Amino acid sequence: MAKKTKYDSHIAPQLENIKQWRAQRLSIAEVARRLSVGLDTLNRARPLHPELEEALKSPELTPDELLERNRKERLNRDKYYNSTLSFIRRHATREERYEIVQTVLNKVASQEEMEKLRTLMD
Repeated sequence: MAKKTKYDSHIAPQLENIKQWRAQRLSIAEVARRLSVGLDTLNRARPLHPELEEALKSPELTPDELLERNRKERLNRDKYYNSTLSFIRRHATREERYEIVQTVLNKVASQEEMEKLRTLMD
Protein backbone atom coordinates (compact mmCIF):
# COMPACT_ATOMS: atom_id res chain seq x y z
CA MET A 1 0.00 0.00 0.00
CA ALA A 2 1.31 3.44 -0.95
CA LYS A 3 2.22 5.91 1.74
CA LYS A 4 -0.41 8.57 2.38
CA THR A 5 0.72 11.99 1.19
CA LYS A 6 -0.11 15.42 2.58
CA TYR A 7 -2.40 15.80 -0.41
CA ASP A 8 -4.37 12.74 0.70
CA SER A 9 -4.49 13.66 4.39
CA HIS A 10 -4.61 17.47 4.43
CA ILE A 11 -5.68 18.82 1.05
CA ALA A 12 -8.11 16.44 -0.69
CA PRO A 13 -10.61 16.31 2.19
CA GLN A 14 -10.73 20.12 2.18
CA LEU A 15 -11.37 20.81 -1.52
CA GLU A 16 -14.81 22.32 -0.89
CA ASN A 17 -13.41 24.53 1.88
CA ILE A 18 -10.61 25.61 -0.45
CA LYS A 19 -13.19 26.77 -3.01
CA GLN A 20 -15.04 28.71 -0.33
CA TRP A 21 -11.85 30.30 1.00
CA ARG A 22 -10.83 31.42 -2.48
CA ALA A 23 -14.34 32.82 -3.04
CA GLN A 24 -13.73 34.85 0.14
CA ARG A 25 -10.58 36.20 -1.58
CA LEU A 26 -8.10 34.38 0.66
CA SER A 27 -4.63 34.14 -0.85
CA ILE A 28 -3.15 30.79 -1.79
CA ALA A 29 -0.60 31.28 1.00
CA GLU A 30 -3.44 31.72 3.51
CA VAL A 31 -5.17 28.60 2.14
CA ALA A 32 -1.94 26.66 2.69
CA ARG A 33 -1.76 27.94 6.29
CA ARG A 34 -5.36 26.89 6.93
CA LEU A 35 -4.59 23.43 5.54
CA SER A 36 -1.45 23.19 7.74
CA VAL A 37 0.74 22.55 4.72
CA GLY A 38 3.56 24.55 3.25
CA LEU A 39 3.00 26.74 0.23
CA ASP A 40 5.58 24.64 -1.65
CA THR A 41 3.63 21.47 -0.86
CA LEU A 42 0.42 23.03 -2.14
CA ASN A 43 2.09 24.35 -5.29
CA ARG A 44 3.74 20.97 -6.02
CA ALA A 45 0.34 19.27 -5.76
CA ARG A 46 -1.37 21.64 -8.20
CA PRO A 47 -0.12 20.19 -11.50
CA LEU A 48 -0.68 16.64 -10.24
CA HIS A 49 -4.30 17.17 -9.15
CA PRO A 50 -6.55 19.09 -11.57
CA GLU A 51 -9.32 19.21 -8.96
CA LEU A 52 -7.00 21.16 -6.66
CA GLU A 53 -6.04 23.55 -9.45
CA GLU A 54 -9.73 24.12 -10.11
CA ALA A 55 -10.42 24.78 -6.41
CA LEU A 56 -7.56 27.29 -6.23
CA LYS A 57 -8.69 29.35 -9.24
CA SER A 58 -9.06 33.03 -8.52
CA PRO A 59 -12.63 34.21 -8.24
CA GLU A 60 -13.98 36.58 -10.87
CA LEU A 61 -13.28 40.21 -10.12
CA THR A 62 -16.24 42.47 -9.52
CA PRO A 63 -16.55 45.58 -11.69
CA ASP A 64 -15.34 47.71 -8.77
CA GLU A 65 -12.33 45.43 -8.27
CA LEU A 66 -11.53 45.61 -11.98
CA LEU A 67 -11.66 49.40 -11.89
CA GLU A 68 -9.40 49.49 -8.85
CA ARG A 69 -6.91 47.06 -10.40
CA ASN A 70 -6.81 49.10 -13.61
CA ARG A 71 -6.36 52.32 -11.63
CA LYS A 72 -3.42 50.84 -9.70
CA GLU A 73 -1.85 49.49 -12.89
CA ARG A 74 -2.13 52.91 -14.52
CA LEU A 75 -0.59 54.64 -11.48
CA ASN A 76 2.28 52.15 -11.39
CA ARG A 77 2.89 52.49 -15.11
CA ASP A 78 2.92 56.28 -14.87
CA LYS A 79 5.27 56.19 -11.88
CA TYR A 80 7.65 53.77 -13.61
CA TYR A 81 7.55 55.72 -16.87
CA ASN A 82 8.26 59.04 -15.16
CA SER A 83 11.11 57.63 -13.06
CA THR A 84 12.63 56.05 -16.18
CA LEU A 85 12.48 59.35 -18.05
CA SER A 86 13.99 61.14 -15.06
CA PHE A 87 16.84 58.63 -14.90
CA ILE A 88 17.58 58.99 -18.61
CA ARG A 89 17.52 62.79 -18.45
CA ARG A 90 19.54 63.26 -15.30
CA HIS A 91 21.68 60.26 -14.52
CA ALA A 92 22.17 57.89 -17.46
CA THR A 93 25.64 57.66 -18.91
CA ARG A 94 26.19 57.66 -22.64
CA GLU A 95 26.59 53.86 -22.60
CA GLU A 96 23.37 53.45 -20.62
CA ARG A 97 21.48 55.66 -23.07
CA TYR A 98 22.80 53.58 -25.99
CA GLU A 99 21.71 50.42 -24.20
CA ILE A 100 18.24 51.89 -23.61
CA VAL A 101 17.91 52.83 -27.29
CA GLN A 102 19.10 49.36 -28.31
CA THR A 103 16.49 47.79 -26.04
CA VAL A 104 13.77 49.97 -27.55
CA LEU A 105 14.85 49.04 -31.07
CA ASN A 106 14.85 45.34 -30.18
CA LYS A 107 11.24 45.67 -28.95
CA VAL A 108 9.94 47.33 -32.13
CA ALA A 109 7.01 45.21 -33.25
CA SER A 110 6.28 46.45 -36.75
CA GLN A 111 7.76 48.16 -39.76
CA GLU A 112 5.37 51.06 -39.19
CA GLU A 113 6.77 51.56 -35.69
CA MET A 114 10.31 51.46 -37.07
CA GLU A 115 9.41 54.15 -39.62
CA LYS A 116 8.04 56.39 -36.86
CA LEU A 117 11.30 55.99 -34.94
CA ARG A 118 13.31 56.86 -38.04
CA THR A 119 11.37 60.09 -38.52
CA LEU A 120 12.11 61.01 -34.89
CA MET A 121 15.83 60.57 -35.52
CA ASP A 122 15.89 62.74 -38.65
